[in-house]
Amino acid sequence: MWHDARRTIAGEWLKLRKSRTTPVGLLVYLAIFAVLYITYVVAARESFMGIQSGFYIAGAAVSAATTPLAFVALLLVSFSLGREFSQGTVQMVWSKPITRGGWLLGKIGTSAFHVSVFVVLTFVIAVVAAGLQFGFADLMEKDYLIHAQSALWWRFALLAALTWLAVIAVVVATAIPALYLGSPGGAVTVSIVIGFALQMAGGWDNISPFLLSTYLMEPLQQFVAMSKGLPLPLTWGELVRTCLIGSVVWIGLCWVWAWQIVRRKEVLN
Repeated sequence: MWHDARRTIAGEWLKLRKSRTTPVGLLVYLAIFAVLYITYVVAARESFMGIQSGFYIAGAAVSAATTPLAFVALLLVSFSLGREFSQGTVQMVWSKPITRGGWLLGKIGTSAFHVSVFVVLTFVIAVVAAGLQFGFADLMEKDYLIHAQSALWWRFALLAALTWLAVIAVVVATAIPALYLGSPGGAVTVSIVIGFALQMAGGWDNISPFLLSTYLMEPLQQFVAMSKGLPLPLTWGELVRTCLIGSVVWIGLCWVWAWQIVRRKEVLN
């Protein structure tokens, strides 16, 4: 299976290199992120929202970008998988001596790497831009130290890793409607509807700890509160356990579900 996954990844990488939509999509996303970043900078300077701190600006901008990042993830997976079925090329691929598990792993692995590039660029650009404009310093209230710079840095790195893991969970979860429907447009539509439903369901405290949207948004929202010196919504141990275990469970369950669809796809059709 691993050999077939590498073959699939090589084929997907060749498609990405030849595709014009890849750089265009990246530029569009970066333009959206730039607008979000500038919005928080202006709001902080005008004392409308937040504080003029590099940690706050970086955290708030990236927190606002989690929804666009999830949208990028569902677009990549929906078109990578759905287009194979809508164009009929999947039958040709599966008729070759290539395992379906390897094909699925290669497809999801390529999409996960692709969206990881978006995630890394988002954090790097936010840190560099916020550092150049505002710098990174201890959070002080007069002569009282609220949070040391070192504590802010390592928690920002920790929550960045949790956010990345949640984005990977979105990648794997989006494979399910793409495989079921076999249509990029249909998969995108269904994924967006499910995403909105998850965000609305996040208002119920009883089910919020089990939702993928919580693992995607809550870590950086907690950092934003920390960077302003506000009370934290969750303890750090509770936040890490919830998001780490939750994202891993979602990845595992969605992978098994997606594999079952691929394994039985001809029957389902």
